Amino acid sequence: MRRFPTVSARDLEGTDRLLPDDLGGERNVALIAFRRHHQAAVDSWVPWLEERAADDPDLRFYELPTIGTRWSPVRPMIDGGMATAIRTPAVLARTWTIYTDVRRITTPLGITDTDDIAVVLLGRDGLVRWQSTGAFEPRRASRLGDAIDAMRQSAPDDGSSDHARTGRQFDFAFAPAARPLLAAAGIVPSTAHVTVTDDEVVARFGPWCCRTPRTNVRDATTTGPYRAHRAIGVRLSLADGGLTFGSTTAGGVCIRFHEPVGGLVPRVDHLHPGLTVTVA
Repeated sequence: MRRFPTVSARDLEGTDRLLPDDLGGERNVALIAFRRHHQAAVDSWVPWLEERAADDPDLRFYELPTIGTRWSPVRPMIDGGMATAIRTPAVLARTWTIYTDVRRITTPLGITDTDDIAVVLLGRDGLVRWQSTGAFEPRRASRLGDAIDAMRQSAPDDGSSDHARTGRQFDFAFAPAARPLLAAAGIVPSTAHVTVTDDEVVARFGPWCCRTPRTNVRDATTTGPYRAHRAIGVRLSLADGGLTFGSTTAGGVCIRFHEPVGGLVPRVDHLHPGLTVTVA
């Protein structure tokens, strides 16, 4: 079972939010938009969701415009423009903008195409209970309604299952002194993270990415502290070909693989038996 990733957001009233922790209902529908023209598809769901929510006090729905990191400097202008156009308090409160590497959303949710909106039903714990794509359509809405009803009839999930620990994202810990050097290479907090889903482990470090099936992970151990010349940046071990994505000398996690994986270049002679990531 997938889980919505932990990401920061801000509603159009200016309140900072944290997903999925700040979801307000036992049942939550997220309408995730990736393009400006997706608003029409989002709006098509609103009447149906408002009607459902009127009969279900524990149902909430949210509009989540998901915008690339490069637009962060003009966030006040973008969000302000949306707020000015909307003005309705209820809509402002349920519209949460997310500025991040879009892959932080798509990877853990298994979204492979951002040409249409994603419609995701979530529990308060952030676990995905139903998922689809596209504008309102009666059959699609009927399936979502069935999933909502099933949640109402089932006992609350206390989050103690193994599934509650999947679909997680871990941010890198950045040493203050290392930030300028890493930023010059495109490595900043919003582009550096490790995502663990039921199916795979994906480590992104700026323009670099190391991806492998979860079943290929042999073990993971805490290591460190490190020397700066061996830990900061992208490092390749001359001894065994192990790869390091490093943002601090304080410590990290060494992940060893059953079968070597790529990470620097897509060549079979540059596969890595392990990866060290300095996650927080």
